[in-house]
Amino acid sequence: MILGRLSETWQTGLGHLARPQGRQSLSSILLLLAVAAAAAGQTAILAFLPALVDRNAAQLAPRLHDFHVASLTGVHPLAALLLAPLWGWLADRMDYRILLRTALVALAFATAPVGAVPLPALYLLRALAGMAAAAIIPLALLSASFAVPERGEQAKRFTWLTGFVFLGDMIGPLLAEGSAAVTPGAPLLMVALGIAGVASLLCFAHLPPRCIACSEIRHPQSSSSPAISMLLLIAVVGGGGLAAMHVALLIPRSTDAPNRETIAWMLSLCGFAMLAAQLFLARVTWLVTSPRRLAGITLALLASSVFLYSLNLATLPMAGTIFVAGWSSASLRLITSFWIGGNTAPSGSRLGLQHAAASIGQALAPLAFALASPQYQPVILWSIGSLALLLLLVLPLVWRGATSVQ
Repeated sequence: MILGRLSETWQTGLGHLARPQGRQSLSSILLLLAVAAAAAGQTAILAFLPALVDRNAAQLAPRLHDFHVASLTGVHPLAALLLAPLWGWLADRMDYRILLRTALVALAFATAPVGAVPLPALYLLRALAGMAAAAIIPLALLSASFAVPERGEQAKRFTWLTGFVFLGDMIGPLLAEGSAAVTPGAPLLMVALGIAGVASLLCFAHLPPRCIACSEIRHPQSSSSPAISMLLLIAVVGGGGLAAMHVALLIPRSTDAPNRETIAWMLSLCGFAMLAAQLFLARVTWLVTSPRRLAGITLALLASSVFLYSLNLATLPMAGTIFVAGWSSASLRLITSFWIGGNTAPSGSRLGLQHAAASIGQALAPLAFALASPQYQPVILWSIGSLALLLLLVLPLVWRGATSVQ
């Protein structure tokens, strides 16, 4: 029944996004595919990282092996963290469509050679993919803001675009498994060809130009600094909690550690949870009417899942915690991306800043695992869960409602 309702919501949402006719309908679909491709470029490689490290540096000590796996996981969001504000700043000062299309082409080139290059080049490819994703996702959201001026309509478009980000998270590992069966020497080559196809179509699609009527794009309306800081911290914790769980899944210490296929299944389950959260939020108006309450609930869910995950659960309970973490992290990302600018005119700088904040947690959590001794790695999870609870307590004092960030 749940899958049936999700499917119904999916079809309703796609029909809603396709209401514009002709080229605008095509551009809406291609934007959805673009953000999905950006997300798939991140998760498709994850289950292959342990084997790729072993292939490039045989006989590594377990500690050094884990360092490379965690570092390769973190370099993608670290690059996004550094470049997302720049892409947003540039998008407010030049044609954002050029940046978006160029980033998709760069992502395809960064994905194709994975598995056929030495370890240093693999680091460079992961960084290039992170830089490209840092442009694709915020600029797709910016395009959706330019397409419609009405706030409720923007919320629906943000929800569906964010949903397709998590669709990419979900299908990325599965696409990689299928691609590896065709080209085992370059396991992501088929994924790269798919990204290149989307990039080619987007070059000919009609994307909305800068909103000429929005005079506040370069100088958006002043917002509450404490509320914006709170939203950025929520984005950091939401991304960091899920990233920490992903890295802990990739470098387990128990003898009954999951194999690559199980890891890929777990990652896809997480992506499904993230997508399901967006499909659910697309059916309700809480993103516009009750964002603070929604943020509080999801912070509590994230903290609970992180604490439980640190208890070395069996496979099925572990899958449950990953599902809850994926759901809550996805909801927090949508809330922060939609409300980071309040009701001001669309701003690439604000959206780039939010993407950078989400990338902070995604980058720092893997790096913390890479540097920490195995006995201290659970402390990373406990710290993230505690920070989520702290934000939950402070949230009502700083963000007094949807209007406080306007």
